[in-house]
Amino acid sequence: MMAELPLALFTTLAPIGAGAFIALAVAFFTTKFSDEQLKKIDRMTTIPVVVLVAGFICAFFHLASPMHAFGVFAGLGASPLSNELLAGVVFAVLAIVYWILALAGKLGEGARKGFAAVVAVMAVVFACFTGAAYMMETIASWNTPMVPVAVLGFSLLGGVSLGVLVLALSGVLEDAAKGGFKMAALVVLVIGLVLGVAGLLVQVMSVSGMGNALVDGADLVAAASAPMWIGVVCMVVAAAAAFMALRNSKSTALAAAAPVLAIVGVFAARLAFYAVQLSVGLYVG
Repeated sequence: MMAELPLALFTTLAPIGAGAFIALAVAFFTTKFSDEQLKKIDRMTTIPVVVLVAGFICAFFHLASPMHAFGVFAGLGASPLSNELLAGVVFAVLAIVYWILALAGKLGEGARKGFAAVVAVMAVVFACFTGAAYMMETIASWNTPMVPVAVLGFSLLGGVSLGVLVLALSGVLEDAAKGGFKMAALVVLVIGLVLGVAGLLVQVMSVSGMGNALVDGADLVAAASAPMWIGVVCMVVAAAAAFMALRNSKSTALAAAAPVLAIVGVFAARLAFYAVQLSVGLYVG
C-alpha cells in the first residue's frame, strides 16, 4: 500500500483539482457575476491549479526515471495508462490556458462559459480515464468498472468542495448560493458521494471472494478495512461540510474544512484500493 504512495497522491489530488473546474463551470452557468467578482474568482482559481499540478508532480515520483514518462505515449490507443496520461495532459493544458486567459481578462462572458464547459467535460473524461487505467486483466481485484466509477465520484465530491472554497475565498459564495448554484452544486455533490462511496465499497468488498496461491482476498480486505472506512467517513463529513457551507455562505471555516476532509477521505480510499491488489497470475478461486 505504502509503495504506491506517489500514485495514491496523484489519483487523489489530480482528480479533485480537475473536479474544481466542474464546480466553477456550474457557478458560471448558474450565477451572474460582476467583472470584479470574476477577477477575484480567477485569482482564487490558482488553488485548484496548484492542487492539480501537485498531483502530476507526485505521479513523476513513481517513476524510476522521469524520462520514462515520455515512453508511456507509445501505447496510445492500446494502453489504458497511455490513454490516461494523454487525457491528463490535454485537461491540464486546457485548464491552465483557461486560467491564464481569465487572469489576463481575455475571456468575455460567452467565451468564459464555453471554455469553462470544455474544461469541465475534459475533467470528467480525465477522471474516468484515471480509473480505467487500473482495469487490467492481470490484477483481478482492480479489473472492475467500479474503479473508474469511484474515481469519478472522488473528482465530483472533492471538486465541488474545493470549488466552494474558491468561491468563498473570492467573497462570492453568498451571491452564488442565492441563485441556482446551491441546488446544482448539491446535486453534483450527492452524485459524487454516491459514486465514490459505492464504487469504493463494491470494489474492495468484492475482493473477499478472490484469492491466489499466496494470498487470501479476505485477508487483504481485512487489512484495508481501516483506511476504507476512514475514507468513507471523511467523504461523508466532507459532503456535509460543503452542504453546510452552501447554506451558511459566510462561513469560510466550513468552506475550508470540506476540501481538506475530501482530500483526506479520498487519499484513505486510494490507500485501501492499493491494499487489495491481487495478481491474477496466481489466481485459484
